[in-house]
Amino acid sequence: MARNINPFINILNGIVRPFVYANFWVAGAVWALTRLTEFQTTTWWEFNSLAGFNAAATLVFYGFARLFESPSPEGLQSKISAWRSSMPRTAQLSMALGIAYMLVYWLYFGSLKLFFFYAAGLLIAALYPLPFILSRKGGGLRAIPGLKLFLIAGIWAYVSAGIPGLMAGSFSMEAVLERFFWTAALTLPFDVRDMQIDAGSIKTIPHYLGARTTITMANFLLWLSYFFQVHYLGMPLEVTFGFYVLFSTILLLTNTKFGDLYYSLLIEGLPFLLLGAWVLFA
Repeated sequence: MARNINPFINILNGIVRPFVYANFWVAGAVWALTRLTEFQTTTWWEFNSLAGFNAAATLVFYGFARLFESPSPEGLQSKISAWRSSMPRTAQLSMALGIAYMLVYWLYFGSLKLFFFYAAGLLIAALYPLPFILSRKGGGLRAIPGLKLFLIAGIWAYVSAGIPGLMAGSFSMEAVLERFFWTAALTLPFDVRDMQIDAGSIKTIPHYLGARTTITMANFLLWLSYFFQVHYLGMPLEVTFGFYVLFSTILLLTNTKFGDLYYSLLIEGLPFLLLGAWVLFA
């Protein structure tokens, strides 16, 4: 990769890319979504938030999943996978930090109830990339055609919206559905970006619908999320509408020619704006 002649840009990239590619940014997004659910549906978060634990688990399981990534049959590879191959210790450090935080949290707040709530999600997350499952199609549950989106959205919804409510005794199916639609909407642009890399092994929705139809579907799911946020979860109508217009515009502008940070930094950063909308205006 050619270095930019601007030293400031080089320094910024040197800081941002490891932070994003080592999964700290996406872990922060899970933290933000968990906190949003806790603010909207529970009072239990005041004493024992699950946001940090979910973020740490994200570091571990995203790092685990990327251990099994490999170039496509055509030799194509994502920038994240290429970076991980060149910076293995940084990637391993992020997983180690996640494990350490989870262990400390569990020593203080762990319980059999919490273990059972997480067990199903942890099992699916572990089976998602393992190569000995459906190895002829690329490996893991994600190799089942069309299933990848539902697995990711379902796990994020369950972990960041379902478990906090279950632990607090204030479970909200509306919160889970909103989180499913939100996560699915933000996942689809990544599937569009990875169409060529996934083509030889993992069949995702863009392979069946095409790129533009998939982005249209992402926007439809995004506005379903808006409906649940406003009608069931207490977000103010006008302000939330403005935020969702911004979110929708970012999704509509999705183009495979955009740099990887458009997806991994901007789109994955939208949960922070959603949490900010609640904190500032709800």
